[in-house]
Amino acid sequence: FIFIQLEEGVFTNSTSFRVGDDTVECSLGDFNGDTKLDVLVSTKKKRSYHHSVWISSPLGDSFVEQKLAVLSSQALAIDVDGNGWHDVLGFFENGSMYCETFSSAGTVAHSCNYLFPGFSRLDPYPKVPHLFVDLTGDHLAEIVFMDSTVNDGVRYLTPRMWGRFKNGWRETPTAINQIPGDHQFVGAPLAADFDADGLIELLVPICRKEDCKQSFNILSDEDSLMLFRVGDFSLDGYPDLVATLVEKQSLGQIKVIDNVLCTNCDRNGTRRFEINKSIFIQPKEVALGEIKMASFFDLKEDGNLDILIEYKPFEGETKFSFIPCDDKGDVTFLKVTVFTNVCGKDCKMLPKELGSGISWGGACASFSMSDGWGGSLKSSACQIPAGTHRALAPPYVLFGLGRSPNFVDELTIGAPLYADALNARQHTLKQIVPNSRIVVIPPKDGSQWLTRLYVTPSQLILQSLAVIALVCAMLLMVVAFLHYRERKEDRVERQQQSHRFHFDAM
Repeated sequence: FIFIQLEEGVFTNSTSFRVGDDTVECSLGDFNGDTKLDVLVSTKKKRSYHHSVWISSPLGDSFVEQKLAVLSSQALAIDVDGNGWHDVLGFFENGSMYCETFSSAGTVAHSCNYLFPGFSRLDPYPKVPHLFVDLTGDHLAEIVFMDSTVNDGVRYLTPRMWGRFKNGWRETPTAINQIPGDHQFVGAPLAADFDADGLIELLVPICRKEDCKQSFNILSDEDSLMLFRVGDFSLDGYPDLVATLVEKQSLGQIKVIDNVLCTNCDRNGTRRFEINKSIFIQPKEVALGEIKMASFFDLKEDGNLDILIEYKPFEGETKFSFIPCDDKGDVTFLKVTVFTNVCGKDCKMLPKELGSGISWGGACASFSMSDGWGGSLKSSACQIPAGTHRALAPPYVLFGLGRSPNFVDELTIGAPLYADALNARQHTLKQIVPNSRIVVIPPKDGSQWLTRLYVTPSQLILQSLAVIALVCAMLLMVVAFLHYRERKEDRVERQQQSHRFHFDAM
């Protein structure tokens, strides 16, 4: 089933198509450049994954299947050649690469393996998504393949980073440090700027057992090691985590894990994670059912992250629901969405629409501003850093600005493409109002970036207006009272004057 989200946060059933009776994983992308979302379907059968792409019709009401290869792990929907069209990237059982592009008709066009010269083989770490994220701070996303290395019969996670260059991709083996310690069992790595220093880090959960089960269980999908999802829930500038925790035989509970300051951490650490003890008010059917998964999602497009939950009711099949989380206090945000540049201003769209409407995975952004207390705020993030194994990464970048009322000094946006001219792949905006949502379309040819800014009034502004209105009303009441008392005194004085005896008249 495909559901369309309206501006009010309501979902309506758009269309549906049958992909089979097996459990499937889906990734979205525009594979044929028609500005309509297509669906990459991965079906697990025994130890392999059967792939197919379902190409959307021009009206988006039906889909046509294009069968692809059988791979050893879930394939990525990723733009490897920088033309704004999504491609399919995966690996065969023998470790060789499978990379295919598509034609405008939605059929397989040609292999894109040539864009990875020097690639030999890769053994993907099971149940862990590869990443498409900027780890070097140049606003140009790298591909981080989650490889496996075997030492003394034990398999270890080994991230391998490939950077984009003029003629394709090239491995940079020294860019990512080895995971500290000798940890055999890990969860899926997360990519975010956890310490707000302007550079994205990798957070790797360490597990005691292969299935990451312990005294309290963090729920994950059967075919995934995604234990946490990341997002700035508190909008303080430091990304938080959300997970579903199960203690002993109890049902799952949704917990937000706050990213807080740490003053006595080892190895010069500055942040730590602390489970928030708040209990969320859940719909009745959700509270009586079994929660299986939780993630962050901006339901009303207001900059406040809500919680998306997957649950199984007491009776019936698995469903989805949301827990609105609107009250975050008087904090501000900056939201950036980068669309693909397949059509730019030439798209056939309604007056309120802009560009293709397809989020460009791997587009990155960073900002810097003063916080009003003599310090500075800065952070960096990328759109859709992961798209497989139910990573559920949002199709936008959301920065929390805390309680600072200052303008954002500088916002730098990078497109996931290579260009000799820096202004063709990177754009800078200055002096941006907080609580803004910015939609960006990189140039197709040339250097003319298309941007549109939407401003959401802050609660502080509304509260200030309410206070001003209240003060004005009180002043009007005081003036009216004084005016009434003065008129009353004048009337009494006139009455006394009229009853006074005039001696001069005698």
